[in-house]
Amino acid sequence: MACLLGSRLARDIGALVKFLPLLLAVGMVPMAQAQSSNDRPKVAFDVVELEGTLLPKAVQEQLVASLKQRVWEDSNWVADAERMVIGGETDGWPDRENQGYLGFSVSAWWKPLRREPGLLHVQVTFHVNEGQPKRLEKIQFRYVDHVWEPGFASDDLRKLFPLNDGEIYSRDKYQAGLSALGDAYAERGFIDCTINQTIATDDVKQTVVLVMDITEGEKYRWGNIHVIGLDPTIETVLRSRLVTGNAVSRKLVRDFYQEYKSLLPVGASPEAVKWDRDAKRAIVDLTFDFPLLLHNQFIIRTNVSGYC
Repeated sequence: MACLLGSRLARDIGALVKFLPLLLAVGMVPMAQAQSSNDRPKVAFDVVELEGTLLPKAVQEQLVASLKQRVWEDSNWVADAERMVIGGETDGWPDRENQGYLGFSVSAWWKPLRREPGLLHVQVTFHVNEGQPKRLEKIQFRYVDHVWEPGFASDDLRKLFPLNDGEIYSRDKYQAGLSALGDAYAERGFIDCTINQTIATDDVKQTVVLVMDITEGEKYRWGNIHVIGLDPTIETVLRSRLVTGNAVSRKLVRDFYQEYKSLLPVGASPEAVKWDRDAKRAIVDLTFDFPLLLHNQFIIRTNVSGYC
């Protein structure tokens, strides 16, 4: 009988071992046994060191304090801590790219210090590789899908960027040039122009090359100009600036509102102008609908002579 019971017990244990993964999957094993991750201790940073960072001292101290205050529970706590340092580097030095530093990396090493029930105390060292400041090698302009003479020569476009070859790269200067580039095309009627940018860095030469692929699109021209509710004399001035067939320019509209602000109805804005774009003919029709205000009309009629 004893041999029989022993044989059955061994068989039952073998079956249990065989089907244990299935039992775990359907939750039929007590949580204390199935969830071994619950036995994993939480982690506290007793000592935090930052190596290689160029953050200001006060920012470093704040980042270290934030890392120490947190209790790390996830099994990927090292990766989570590295992401926190990356965020601190990004937020703590927002002017980084204006000083030529493009990109950085963070890695962490740790060692245990002491253990208490459910909590592991560690020392963590974060190494920040800030890289070297990079200088501008050149700016390239490439014209996409071009079958006619481009609206601008590359040399003229280059002058729009307040960033010289060989100079330490600056994000703000680059963005200023990029904005001026878009405005230049828009003011010549290329209102559908798109600019795709590529920033290529060379970690050997410590340089950066800026490449802009420009798709000019059609050159739009003024079509019909509809004006409602404006003094005839001022309307004549407006129409003289927006001549049918000339290249579209938003600046002409903005400048008109700015120069004649005191003679226009209160609240008149270039944002209220209706733009009707005909992509097939590359034509833009404008509608100016000014509110009729008697006191403004009186001001226009009594002062307009000073503007003619």
